[in-house]
Amino acid sequence: MKDLRVGDLIELEAGQQVYFDVEERFVYQNTPRSRKLTHTEAVVGEPHGPPPGLYVVTRTGMEGGGTGMGPHDVFPDGWHVDCEKFDDPSVELDFYQSGCFTAMIKNVKVVGKCRRRWERVE
Repeated sequence: MKDLRVGDLIELEAGQQVYFDVEERFVYQNTPRSRKLTHTEAVVGEPHGPPPGLYVVTRTGMEGGGTGMGPHDVFPDGWHVDCEKFDDPSVELDFYQSGCFTAMIKNVKVVGKCRRRWERVE
């Protein structure tokens, strides 16, 4: 397993678990008309989940750990990866490569590298 780095171009496939912004009405039973977004677990390629395809890694780092109810109930940080869809940067998602999290993708297919470029628009 290789930790992803900023600029890696990865391919996410249908069925992989990620965190994604979804309208509350699709997540919670007590908000049947709410269009407010909530960040929750989603499955790539399923309804209300992100589409499969190429994604660019925009941020990475060790984070997200915590403790449970007991003194030895410790959850370590994990390698957290934020991505945006290569052909539609408005589609953003995140997942972990290590740790104790529900949205984990340990082996991700890296298909290339990307570089962000700024252009003056004035």
